[in-house]
Order: sequence, then structure tokens, then C-alpha cells
Amino acid sequence: MHGRSIQFVLLIALALFGRTVVCQDDDEPAGYDGDGDGDEGYGGGGEEGYGGGGEEGEEAPPPSGDVTELTSVAELDAFIDNEDASVVLALTVKEMADPGATLPEGWDAEEDGEWSAPKIENPMLTTYKALTSSVYGYRYAQTSEPEVLAKLKAKASGLYLFRSPKFLSAEDGDRPRERFPSDKMSESAVSNWLKSKSQPLVGLYSSSTSSRYTDAVLVIFMNLDWETNAKSVTYVLKRARKVAASLKGKKLSVAVAKLADMTYELGDYGLESTKPKSDILFGIKANKPGGEVKYYGGSEAFSANALTSFAQKFVDGQLTAHVRPPPPPYEPPADGDDGPGEDDADYSEGEEEAEPKEEM
Repeated sequence: MHGRSIQFVLLIALALFGRTVVCQDDDEPAGYDGDGDGDEGYGGGGEEGYGGGGEEGEEAPPPSGDVTELTSVAELDAFIDNEDASVVLALTVKEMADPGATLPEGWDAEEDGEWSAPKIENPMLTTYKALTSSVYGYRYAQTSEPEVLAKLKAKASGLYLFRSPKFLSAEDGDRPRERFPSDKMSESAVSNWLKSKSQPLVGLYSSSTSSRYTDAVLVIFMNLDWETNAKSVTYVLKRARKVAASLKGKKLSVAVAKLADMTYELGDYGLESTKPKSDILFGIKANKPGGEVKYYGGSEAFSANALTSFAQKFVDGQLTAHVRPPPPPYEPPADGDDGPGEDDADYSEGEEEAEPKEEM
């Protein structure tokens, strides 16, 4: 009897070892086949190259990106209260039983105990982490806290996009949030969804958001400080939304940019700021077929009428693009002019600066 028990244990060990070394086709969980379409499952090796079982030479999933974990409603509110859009993955569970695990051959419940499948990370979270490393320029978070899920009214796992409340205008039809229409995420589907949904009627234009404007965008440059310049910001946004509403369907969006962050870019439009705290400038960046980009600068003082007239002239093809002049050619120093010499007092080594004399 003792020998039979030893033999039985050896058979179980061999079965487990064989399962570890050789992964049978039926060990793969449904929806995870390596050569399937990325839209069909969470981890497949579709066009986006996430699956490890795709064609030979296919790259492994990118490393996880920066994802903030939200553990309370207060953290959710603070995360969403931003100048840019917020992307939140809501999960009913972070871990789950491996759907591909099967009862080991020879498992005896009486001798080995009740078998349960090993836990794995929720495949939605795994895919989401990979997406955050390849779909750049967005702010990502995830949560599985019951109180946060209740706040989101999320009865099932799903991906949510929150537009910036600072730019949101319900009167003009802006919706606070959107839900991704599927629980199966691929890089291309999520990227296109975010690009088309993240910006409100008038949103922030920055280095992170500029790629979301695929056609033409009328950019208003100003001191975008919500605390010290709130009255001016409200004034500009109200007029910008009025113009943006009239431009719907004309492939010309309207956005607001921080003047302090765009001082170099102003030259592309032929604009110059002399009073950074009070200047309100505007111009149009137009993406043309073939990757060509053209810039147009507004010359009138900011007003709703000036914006409307400027935008209409662009739509009618009446504006002339600004061409930024090339930088002046480099001029080498004159012969013998190699900069300060050793005898120059200001640059001589070991010589201390004279201390200022005290006034009597």
C-alpha cells in the first residue's frame, strides 16, 4: 500500500512537470489566442503586437506605463480636476481565477484537497497597463475600490474618459464623461476613441494635446492662470465657445494655450508677446495632406468679432500663411578674437573680486 502511494505521488509530480514544460493548445484561455485579432480578446497578438503568441519576431508587450491607483472618492475627484482629460479604468476585481487553468491530471480531492485555479491579474488591467505605454499624452488611473465604483455608477468593469471640468461647458453640449463602448480593448481602438472624445468644445492646447487636433485649430494664447487671471480666462472662454459653436462641421477647432509655454511657437504664427500677463493673441495651425503644416497669425485685438472674422477668412481661403524666416547664418569670431584672454581681470585665476565699499 505504501509503495502504491509513492507511485501515485510520482505520477502526479510528472503530470505537473509536463504541464509546466509543455503548454497544450487547450491550456490557452478563450480569447487569448496568440494569432487572433487584438479586438477579439484582452491579450491576443493582433495588429498592435500585444500577444506573445503572434508571428515569429513579434515584439513583446511594452512595459507598463504610469497608472495612478485611486483608493477613495477624494482621490478620484482630485485626479479628474485637471486642465486635461482623465482616463480611468474601473474594475470590479483586480485579480481573478485563471480561466485557462485546468485540474491537474490525477488530482484526488480526498488526498490532495479541493483544487482551485491560481489567481492572475485581471486581463483588462494587464492590457490597460500596456496601452498606457504606447498611447501617449494622456493621464491614466485605475480603481477597484467599491466606494469609487459606486461614485462612477460602474456595475461592471469598464474604461471611462472624463473631460476637463475646467473647460467643460454643459450649455454648449459638452458631456462630462464617456464610456468606451467595449470591454475588449486594442491599442488602435482606444487611441482613436481618446483622440476623438477627449477635447471639449474649447479645450487646452499644449504639447500633450496638440496631436488630438488632426485638421486645423484656432489657438488663443493667453495667461491661462485660473487663480490670478480667472476673470480674463472666463471672458476669453465665453467668446471662444461662441465662435467654436459656429464653426462646427467646418474642420476648424478652437483651443486655448498657455502663453508662457508657447513663447517659441508664437514665431511660427508671426506673433510676438510683449506683455505675457495680459496679452491675448490668436492664430491658426492647419495640418495639410502629406504632413505639411501651415500657420496663420491674427493681427486684430482679441474679441468675438475678430475671432469670427479671422476664422471665416481661413475657411474661405483668404488668409496668407506666415513663413518663419530662417535663423541668421553662423558667423565665426574674427581672427584673433578667441574671447577673454588670460590677462583680463574678470577671468584671471586666483584673483578675488573687490568687496563693495560700505557707504558712510
